[in-house]
Order: sequence, then structure tokens, then C-alpha cells
Amino acid sequence: MNLENIELSERTKKHLTFIKYDNLTNIQEKVIPLILEGKDIIAQSSTGTGKTASFIIPVLEKISDIIMRFPQALVLVPTRELALQVNKETKKLSSFRNLRNLAIIGKTSFQKQANLLKKGIDIIIGTPGRIYDHLERKTLNINSIKFVILDEVDEMINRGFREKTEKIIKNTPSDRQTLFFSATIKRNVLEFSKRFSKKPEYIKSNESEQKKNIIQYYIESPIKKKIDHLDNFIRVNEPDSTIIFANTKRQVEIIKKTLEKKKFNADYIHSGLPQWKRIKILDSFRDKNISFLIATDVLARGIDIKNVSLVVNFDLPRNTESYVHRIGRTGREGKKGKTLSFVNTKKEIEQIKRISRERNYELKSFL
Repeated sequence: MNLENIELSERTKKHLTFIKYDNLTNIQEKVIPLILEGKDIIAQSSTGTGKTASFIIPVLEKISDIIMRFPQALVLVPTRELALQVNKETKKLSSFRNLRNLAIIGKTSFQKQANLLKKGIDIIIGTPGRIYDHLERKTLNINSIKFVILDEVDEMINRGFREKTEKIIKNTPSDRQTLFFSATIKRNVLEFSKRFSKKPEYIKSNESEQKKNIIQYYIESPIKKKIDHLDNFIRVNEPDSTIIFANTKRQVEIIKKTLEKKKFNADYIHSGLPQWKRIKILDSFRDKNISFLIATDVLARGIDIKNVSLVVNFDLPRNTESYVHRIGRTGREGKKGKTLSFVNTKKEIEQIKRISRERNYELKSFL
């Protein structure tokens, strides 16, 4: 859809055209008009479909240009990486406006964040833990919030963030506009979302294009043969860049060492690394200095890395939601991608086939 069909100001349209946002994605064309109308929403959209812009664009349109003493919009996300990414996207989308945005995350200077908040910030993007800490220590006031956005809401309520997330939302004005986004929305997410919203509209984007873009394979493999089978798959398919997911930090480190012995250019990311190192490794992968990035699910949510040609589930994820998010790292923005999942028990074979049925995925055996 063209921007001309959306009720945005001319200066917004001009800026979006300049930064190549003139052709909206399916979720953007469905969600933006509803947010502009003032409706609360619960939106389901796969990763890589322009979810962030779908809520940032209308929020920017509706908040004041005057830098206020207190924030006007609050975006809650489950991981530090996602907070930094949303913050970066917000800065890009708002560069023509006299607004300030700030990422509030853990493992970074609390005092520096407090000092910036004191000067006045319009849009806050942060993780529930650090946002809650600022509220407790009275370095953050959210009494003027007009918008509360929860991105990857299912992850926040499933990973132990539910209590703090609820307390944060309750500290915002009752007349706020509340927006919930996730790639997967089950009953518990719907029940949670409806508690904190007013007559929300439920929106689901069209996922058919992403399904066409991703070819999904699986291999029945004994644990000790996984690396050899992965080596074979890589040499046959010759991916430009690959993300390999494992379920534990220790397994991530083992895979990295094993791949390096085979002369693969590899590195890893998990929650045990300091934030600066995680950022450095991600940037190196984005710049194609690293061909293989091994990670836990810390990298499965929302992170925008362009042109990932292969995603490998070295360990099958524990649930459908994680599988959906992992494979969403490839096949983004109309590009083609492949996935490879290792299974080595009857239970895992049944699990991956069940996921393919539930999500209407086409799944192929590689061996």
C-alpha cells in the first residue's frame, strides 16, 4: 500500500518517502490507521514484517514536538538487544522531529540513564527490569505517558517479567493508548492484553509471503553426528551468513570451538557476555566479518539482521513460539532463506512435524 492512503501529515509522508518507507507492509497498513484513530490493539505479526515501524510511525504522528519533562511514549521489550534495535529504528523514523528517545536497559550505567531522563526524554524503550528499577528509585516518572507499547509481549509474560510489567503499566495514566505486538499470540497473551486495554482490535498480518520465502529442512541425526551433517549441509548449500541456535550457553560455546577447528569463521552470543561484546559481535556479523553466529534464544526475538541465508536449530527449541521466532531471522523483507533443524528422538520428530502442521509450513527431509 502507498503512503497516500494513510492519514499522515505531509511532513511525515515526505520523511518516510525519503528514508524508503513509502511502500507499507501488510501489518503496517493494517495497524497504523487504527492507532491513528486512537484504538487499543493486539497485533500478531511475524518477525521481519515491519512491526516496529507499524507502531512507531503513528505514535510519532500523535505526540507533541515539544520536549516534555516526562516521557510521552513507553515501549517495553524483553531483551536488551531488541531495546537497542527499537531505539535505533525510532531515531531513524523521528529524525525530522524535535524529539528525544532513550534505551533504558540493564548492564549499562544507571546513573547516566537517570541524568538523561532528568533532562527530558519523549520516548522510552526499555526492558521491564531496568524500567522498574528507575520507577522504584523515582528517577523515572511515567504519569504523562500517552502510549504504552509491549513488543514481544508473549516473551515478557513467559520469562518472569509479568509481575514487573503489570506494575509498570499500572503506573501509567488510565487514558493511555495500549498496543500489544507479538509474532505468536496464545490465550494467556490475549487474557493479559485485554486486562490492560480498552476494547482492543485484534489484528493478524498476512504470513503467506514469509512462508514462501523460507525453505525448511530437517535431519534425523545422532548427537555426535550433528556437526558432520551440518558441515555437509553448508558445503552443499553454501550460505552467505548463518545463525545457529542452541539451547544452552555451554552448547553454544562448544559448537563455536568445533566449527573453528573445521576452519569456519564463527563466533557466539549468549546472555553471559557483557553488553558491549554482544553489540560488537552482532555488528561484526552484520558487516559479514563473521559467517557463522552461534546463539541461544537471546538472538531469536526481534533482532533485525539483514540477509541471513540460513538458520540452524542445532538443538530443537522447546516450544512452537521459539521455533517461529528463530526461523524468522531468515526470509526477511522478501529475501529467500533456508532453515535446518536437527532431530534425534521420536519425540523431536513428532514435535517438528506438529509445528509444521500447526503453522502450515512445508517441511522437507534433507537426508
